[in-house]
Amino acid sequence: MSPARADLVNALELAGRAAELERDHELANLPRLREAGAQPGTRVYARLRFGLFEHRPTIEADMSGVVVLTCQRCLRPCDCAIDETAMLIVVADEGDEVAGGYEPWIGDAEHLPVTEVIEEQALLALPLVPLHAHTDDCRARRVDASAQDDGREDRQKPFANLRELLERNR
Repeated sequence: MSPARADLVNALELAGRAAELERDHELANLPRLREAGAQPGTRVYARLRFGLFEHRPTIEADMSGVVVLTCQRCLRPCDCAIDETAMLIVVADEGDEVAGGYEPWIGDAEHLPVTEVIEEQALLALPLVPLHAHTDDCRARRVDASAQDDGREDRQKPFANLRELLERNR
């Protein structure tokens, strides 16, 4: 998917005047986050400060927000806060030297897709294993779910008579 014209900026020009951009994105504008499992309620805020280092544009990207992912303990939605800062330098290709302290952003400095930069940094800020902040949140949800299941008569109990079968075979 190619970026919209309004999303493309000239990083060289912005760096020359030490400009700052702020963006606030919902999940609908972040397809790669959606592919990574983000759910409705996701919102990412970014502040991008442009500068120059050795005649190349740099971006200080401050990311914050909430990405709603699936908790790997209880398999229910959980809010994962992101709060990251990245120092990027725009380079034309992978072979370009990158000064210490900067991470490379490979692309055209005169046609920089702002949303792609934001989305990439948000993806890097995601937790490896999304979990609720407190295990009590998961336990409370499991108790609620098991209370709902207890009233069902059609519930299968595959090992209900296992003890009886084992004793018979002795």
